[in-house]
Amino acid sequence: MSNNHDPKPKERFEDLLEESLKDITVLKEDGKIVASKEPPAPIPTQSIRDEADVLKELLHQDIEEEGAEFLSEEPAYLRSGVQHQVLRKLRRNYWVVQDELDLHGSTSDTARVLVAEFLANAKKRGFRCVRVIHGKGHRSSNGEPVLKKKLFRWLQLRADILAYCEAAPKDGGSGATMLLLSAKK
Repeated sequence: MSNNHDPKPKERFEDLLEESLKDITVLKEDGKIVASKEPPAPIPTQSIRDEADVLKELLHQDIEEEGAEFLSEEPAYLRSGVQHQVLRKLRRNYWVVQDELDLHGSTSDTARVLVAEFLANAKKRGFRCVRVIHGKGHRSSNGEPVLKKKLFRWLQLRADILAYCEAAPKDGGSGATMLLLSAKK
């Protein structure tokens, strides 16, 4: 019978550990904390609060009653200071529609909330061009597009809307509106 037996497991483990750690160099600690190369982008908390305040105001104020005299019901709009060619490009489908919202069957109050949420989401995702389908008003009591007129007014109050125009016939015509949003900052 041979007396060749393995050393105790503890001794063997220590030998293996020592062998595996022999090429490791211990670094001296100087107590300094190394920061990452680039700090994270600041969170624009004031802008977020401002947007939330505007959203609350829009949801709780009847736009038709206050300040409606300066708002247009025209099917095209260009924010002041934006070049006219931007509206021309929007009409010619220069930008790809990245998302759309269908408001068919929505009440005015519901539509206002849906539009605000839709635009906030589009802005968060960095979308530039979106379409809102509001319908032509065939099912309204007077046969006129109620949501379309209200949508135009809501959009003109938003700083993130650069332009809007009626969609091309193949994209909904007078029953849809193309919107160009400001670039994400």
